Amino acid sequence: LVGVGQAVHRPADGPVPSLVELMTTATTRAGGEIGPRFLEQIEWVGVPKGAWTHPDPGREVAAAVGAPGAHTVLAEVGITQQEIIDLALTAVREGRGPALVVGGEVNHTSATGAAASVGAARRAVAEPDEHLVSHDLGISAVEFNQRFVDPPTVYAVLENAFAASEGWTEDEHRRRLGRLTESFAAQASWNAYAWNREALSANAIVTPSADNRMVAEPYTKLCCSNMRVNQSAALLFTTVADARAAQVPENQWLYPRATAFCNHAVPVVQRTDLSRSVVARTAGRRAMDLAGITSEGLQHVDLYSCFPAAVQITARELGIPMERQLTVTGGMTFAGGPLNSYALHATARMAEVLRADPLSIGLVTSVSGFLTKFGAALWSTEPGVHGWRGEDVTAQAAADEQPLPEVEDPGDDVTVVAGTVTHDREGARTRIEVVQTPTGERSLRSTPL
Repeated sequence: LVGVGQAVHRPADGPVPSLVELMTTATTRAGGEIGPRFLEQIEWVGVPKGAWTHPDPGREVAAAVGAPGAHTVLAEVGITQQEIIDLALTAVREGRGPALVVGGEVNHTSATGAAASVGAARRAVAEPDEHLVSHDLGISAVEFNQRFVDPPTVYAVLENAFAASEGWTEDEHRRRLGRLTESFAAQASWNAYAWNREALSANAIVTPSADNRMVAEPYTKLCCSNMRVNQSAALLFTTVADARAAQVPENQWLYPRATAFCNHAVPVVQRTDLSRSVVARTAGRRAMDLAGITSEGLQHVDLYSCFPAAVQITARELGIPMERQLTVTGGMTFAGGPLNSYALHATARMAEVLRADPLSIGLVTSVSGFLTKFGAALWSTEPGVHGWRGEDVTAQAAADEQPLPEVEDPGDDVTVVAGTVTHDREGARTRIEVVQTPTGERSLRSTPL
């Protein structure tokens, strides 16, 4: 990893750029760390699909930086961002580099910005050279039929399952949630590319107010990922030989020590234990094993942070103390949560942190869905003894967790596994519960309050 670039366009910054313009800015900044001619050599471009309809933004970005013949890959939602990074590393290893991975969102737009984004999409007529589609998003028939697909609701259920497994009282849970989210807001205040750099207090984050409504207990709005951002991040990969030929200073190089990703997609309702994550444990621990380190050897960490439950469950699965700093960006509420490219921002920021702390090791994780799929990467300014080692550990996770059966109508004789109370904007409340029958079948129960 020889070049990283980020771009953020906040509401006060004037007319909103198009998606391609913002991605090009991030890419140009990544290339600026090396030299503009390096960008003209890009042969492979990977883009994780976001909340936009552009058919192939990677092609337009490549053309804008002088590499119109680059091979383009578009990965739909459901493909973990770590898997795209692994594909870029593989392309470089096979002599198809330099490689670029770039992503972003333009979701906080004025009328002018929205028109610019749509215009860019209409100008592009080409399709990507490769179109990666996930055929299993890990959503069951019961979940789909009962609309158990709203991220704050689903993650609040996981959050409450985690708190129950820890034996926390309601007050203790609130205190711990405040402590965690406050530490993320503080970190964002130091991140120049964070969307919200205000170092909010724990009380301001977890206490409902007119500007911070309750969404799904215990999550207020400020506990939830913020997708309404204009942000982009770009990562440039090449070989050591090409980095030397381009005269990239060696103190700028980042080596992938080890990576692992897992696509064993078990729906939330069907999981044996809602407070645990087999995919996080399998992929995260395997990446550390491949790198030859334990969690105690991690100097820097960024755990995927769409919601606090994802952070807490991952930390426990990987043996990472909750008391330490768990983000280098500030997380997806405060640093910003581009729908399908946050891990690129985390990797770009991790590169800056590791360059400033030579010989240290940093972990970046990525998630797809409701802790449904998982990726992990270990980075350092020093190469590993065996070079980069990456694995797909889906089969291993599948052997460790078999989905429980589900039923549409569970009847009245059920045990509550976990639940939450949702609050809509008009104040209506609904209790949502994952329940289990005496014969071990799972289902959902929804009760207006």
